[in-house]
Amino acid sequence: MIKSLKGIAATAASICIAFSAIPVNFAFTASAASNYISNGWYYVKNVNSQKYMEVANAKDANSANVQQFAGNGNNCQKWYVTNLGNNVITLKSGLSSGRMLDVNKGSNTDGANIQIYKANNKKTQQFKVVKKANSYCLLTESSNETKAVDVYGWSKNNGGNIDQWSYNGLACQQFIFENVNSGSTAPTVTTTTKSSSGTKVTTTTTKSPSTPVISGNSIEVKEGGTTLSAAISKAKSGTTIVINGTVKSGSVNVPAGVNISGINNAVIDFSSTSGSNGRGLSFAGNGSNVSNVTVKNAADNGLYITGSNNTFRYVTSTANKDAGFQVCNGGSGNKFYNCYSHHNADLKGENADGFANKLHAGTGNYYESCVAEYNSDDGWDCYAAHGAVTLVNCKANYNGLCNGIRGDGNGFKMGGVDNKTTGEKAHLDPLAHVLKGCSATGNYAAGFDRNNQNGVVTMENCTGDSNKVKNFNWPATGKPSALGYSVTFGKAKIISCTSKNGSNNITGATLSGNNVGF
Repeated sequence: MIKSLKGIAATAASICIAFSAIPVNFAFTASAASNYISNGWYYVKNVNSQKYMEVANAKDANSANVQQFAGNGNNCQKWYVTNLGNNVITLKSGLSSGRMLDVNKGSNTDGANIQIYKANNKKTQQFKVVKKANSYCLLTESSNETKAVDVYGWSKNNGGNIDQWSYNGLACQQFIFENVNSGSTAPTVTTTTKSSSGTKVTTTTTKSPSTPVISGNSIEVKEGGTTLSAAISKAKSGTTIVINGTVKSGSVNVPAGVNISGINNAVIDFSSTSGSNGRGLSFAGNGSNVSNVTVKNAADNGLYITGSNNTFRYVTSTANKDAGFQVCNGGSGNKFYNCYSHHNADLKGENADGFANKLHAGTGNYYESCVAEYNSDDGWDCYAAHGAVTLVNCKANYNGLCNGIRGDGNGFKMGGVDNKTTGEKAHLDPLAHVLKGCSATGNYAAGFDRNNQNGVVTMENCTGDSNKVKNFNWPATGKPSALGYSVTFGKAKIISCTSKNGSNNITGATLSGNNVGF
């Protein structure tokens, strides 16, 4: 398909861009006859926009569009370079099918769309590398090297389209190849804020990779149009409610199978809610998908999940008066990818965690590349959960103080005594939580905290840095107040982890692999 294009095309004759040298992470040899870019996995960043080439919506299908977006490190932004000789390369998408970067229908026209398509060994999927000072241009072989991969209209916006245009060698056609496997940090969005002490803190967070694809039945919600509550009343399983821009709403119960997706920096403002039931979005059912939306200002939890098998991608929860995300009361098999929970605070400071996976939460809840920071209580709290959680590449930073409200302040608090089950005595729930590649920085208590968890918790390739009480706090024994007697806990596993700028209590853990700082 040739997609409709907007804006005014820039040419070398009309626009001249000056740019400073940009640090790059690429491999090349000095010989012009050799391959400028070595075979391997790369993130591909446009010089003009400083945004990354990606498959829109991670849609793994023939003719799926390619665009630019802020770095997120996901597979839709990974490309495998294969050299064919004479500096001609192919680029394979990091999505599971391995489709190739492709010029739509091999067109030789300006504005022809760049997409992914199944491998065909044709010139439509071949690109000649032209080396610049600190970057590369990619000439399309299907145009006989007269045109190049280009960000249309010099766009610097998320979602700016990737097309081909007559070769001009300017910044909109220049790309930096950052080696995924070199040990460099995956591309992220960085922000600088101030900690409670007034010092500047640089934080990396992930942002939504694209505008979502809305398939099937949909209802648009926007200011001055259909309200969220009205849309919910009409929605059935399989319906997608599209949040367009910022809208205001009272508390909403999302029916099973109803999806919510945001466009145009979607925000749902729940500032009209009040009381302990003044939650934002509640999910008691199963099978909903929520993506690309910010939830804020709820009088209680931002998102409250007691249902199962719901999926949340690129959802932000902030400025709520309880936990940003709470899974409890049997909620199982829920999955969270690239979610961000920050600056949530309750008046007492004891409840507003970033992610609360607690109070009878069920099995199989999964968190990947999520961030919890500047919440008044903990980053993650697994108190009295009934099922083990898995956390992969998650971050908990500077929790325990928000807007002058002080709470516990652990990064990852992994358990606790269940003294809230009606008709049962207080008891330990031994849960084998798994944390891989997680980091805890600057929290007001411990980075990784046992909190009376009696299960064999595994922490692998995790980092604790500058946490105020302990980086890793895993004592061998304890006396939970709800039990009233001493307990010898199960041994945690610490595998190839790092502790820096802080102390540890790991008498209740075994160490293996390449650990640093213990």
